Amino acid sequence: MHSYVGGSGKEMLREERYRQIEKDIELNLIVRVSDLAKKLNVTEMTIRRDLRDLEERGMLVRVHGGARKKQVNDYNELSHRQKKMINVEQKRSIAKHCADLIQDKDIVFIGPGTTAGFIYEFLNEGHYEHIDIVTNSVSVFEQFKNSFPRFEIILVGGRYRSRTETFVGYFTNKMLRDFKVNKAFIGTNGIINTSITTANEEEGNAQKIILDRANETYILADSTKFGIEAFHKLYDVREITAIITDSSIDPQLASYYEEFIRVIK
Repeated sequence: MHSYVGGSGKEMLREERYRQIEKDIELNLIVRVSDLAKKLNVTEMTIRRDLRDLEERGMLVRVHGGARKKQVNDYNELSHRQKKMINVEQKRSIAKHCADLIQDKDIVFIGPGTTAGFIYEFLNEGHYEHIDIVTNSVSVFEQFKNSFPRFEIILVGGRYRSRTETFVGYFTNKMLRDFKVNKAFIGTNGIINTSITTANEEEGNAQKIILDRANETYILADSTKFGIEAFHKLYDVREITAIITDSSIDPQLASYYEEFIRVIK
């Protein structure tokens, strides 16, 4: 096994592991954490971290116990900054609907995502005495942090996922289980049939916890999100309060979902 000294050496070793993992996936299409750990003489925790980093680079798709080769039709998750530039007017329209649903004294969860990020703009225009905002999104926290006492913001910490500026993982999930909220507003990467999907399993796990602990649950999906299937199934459409979308949604699609739940557009 090679031996390196200093920070740059560790970086070289990690990149060597990345190249070997990519080579194995190209050859076998799927790899297991346990096999890679033995082959590369590192811990399984190190391999899981490597797979997470490679997934964020768009090189593979993590699955239970390992990873698989990324396929042409796999959903390609954009960064938070990239998403902010897309469908802005539709997202603002959805955010306005969200703000209209929030009442004084509510305890509200606002999840990660650029659509949810517009909610502050409309809430800030309203006349509220006090609303408690819970979030695991750094960008949502930044918007509300100086608005006390009208808005009291609670940031749920954990492991930081830079691609979406969100906290995820064990500690995030543990904290979220202690909350009970009136309303939860959760974004999605895609809705197909009755499945609400997200690009990242860890974000999805956190969102599911809070959806299970909310009195009213709202999924934010602009009209381009329908028919899209991302990596991880987050929730079933039939178990939420409403989908909030924009007026460009196909009328037949809207009618289909209105058989199960309320569609706000």
